[in-house]
Amino acid sequence: MSTVIGSVPYLNGRPLMRWFTDTEEGLASGVEVIEAVPSSLARMLEAREIAAALVSSVELFRRSGFIHAPGCAVIADGAVESVRVFSRVPVEKIRNVALDTSSLTSVALTKIVLSECYGLTPRYVPCAPDLARMLEVADAALLIGDLGYRDYGPDLYTIDLGTEWKLLTGLPFVYACWVGYPDRMDTELVRQLQAAKEWGTRNLVRIADGEYERLEETRSRARHYLTDVMRYTLGEREESALALFGEKVRSHGLV
Repeated sequence: MSTVIGSVPYLNGRPLMRWFTDTEEGLASGVEVIEAVPSSLARMLEAREIAAALVSSVELFRRSGFIHAPGCAVIADGAVESVRVFSRVPVEKIRNVALDTSSLTSVALTKIVLSECYGLTPRYVPCAPDLARMLEVADAALLIGDLGYRDYGPDLYTIDLGTEWKLLTGLPFVYACWVGYPDRMDTELVRQLQAAKEWGTRNLVRIADGEYERLEETRSRARHYLTDVMRYTLGEREESALALFGEKVRSHGLV
């Protein structure tokens, strides 16, 4: 019987899961990978339908009993380029924000950044991730993942949440990590997740070249995103950033 894990359907998650689907060792590992948005993966994880999932980092603080796999995560040290707030008005005039609720980490980070960096407490409206529709019902919109990475032209004001977090804290930001219950995410599965990360970080260009057409991006933009923007090694500095994020989500009443 295979071990089922869940990953996100975004380019930034591919380096942490493609070992399982693209290598002989991964295919023989007995691990099956399914894909869903982070919020859906979190529900499956809580219901023990899957052994581990690459989910929003905020899940570590929303539910007791979860652990995260050491050494690997989805990280950016500064600009992330794919977790952004797009506004049709200057930032200081934002009164309401349409939220893509696919990632609760990004929702929490939006609220922290707008509050601490801009002194704003806008009204938040959950919305399907369609920028045109979102900006019909709100002044600004949060988009994440591949939709958040798209170029929407120069007419919108844009807040890169990774940039704002770095200015606020001086630290990188951990967007997602492999999370599970200790009795399901055992030593062998953690070893496999770490092996997947090592293979993925050695093959970033290959992964980008296999994905850019699906994303309707250029080859160079996909390569830039994986090789220049994203980071995948969860070290001491990243663990400190993750702990600080936990403190802030609690102090803002977001968990």
